Amino acid sequence: MGSDDLHGKRKARASAELQRKIKNRAQSQRFLIVCEGTKTEPNYLKELVTSLGIRPQTVTIARNDGSSPDRVLEHALALYEQDTVGGDSFDRVFCVFDRDMHTTFEAAVQRIQDFKGSDKPKPFEAITSSPCFEYWLLLHFGFTDQPFHAAGKKSVCDKVIVQLRTKPGFRHYDKGQQGVYALLKDKTATAIAAAKQVRQRAQATGQKNPLTHIDTLVEALMALK
Repeated sequence: MGSDDLHGKRKARASAELQRKIKNRAQSQRFLIVCEGTKTEPNYLKELVTSLGIRPQTVTIARNDGSSPDRVLEHALALYEQDTVGGDSFDRVFCVFDRDMHTTFEAAVQRIQDFKGSDKPKPFEAITSSPCFEYWLLLHFGFTDQPFHAAGKKSVCDKVIVQLRTKPGFRHYDKGQQGVYALLKDKTATAIAAAKQVRQRAQATGQKNPLTHIDTLVEALMALK
């Protein structure tokens, strides 16, 4: 065997070892995800985590005990502090909630931003959607920045769901539905690209309806696999 072959094999082994260390380091992180919804978001995220093959002890997905952004944040804080007292702490904490019609939305987002500049920073991130999580699902079918507004008896989120139900496989979609991630898995890259494009436009125009940061959480989870 020539020296070039030996060098090539050593280089390949070194590369494989480096990738193994990177993967182990990523999976040593611990994430806490607290969702506003009790079914829709947790179901989607649990299906995503399972599909990615992420170890169960790496990601904790907690249902909220309330239905508003401030309650999501308070519940996340309680779980984070409880974990810290136990001798460890989550590396990243994601608070997942919708803009919808919540009066505590801006205050919750601001509190999370303030954590980063405090004397004792907390690794909290606001993963918001405007008007609601279903907008993230809609982006799997391509870019759209059409604003949504309540009309008559239909809430602003109802209007998003009306649009979603026009898409293949979602004619009978309802909140809390199982198997949503499997239906959209192959379109995840499309949704991520669209979400980033929407945020870029929002920064340029100041228009925050619609908007989502779910892609940030999805990419963080994908980096763990």
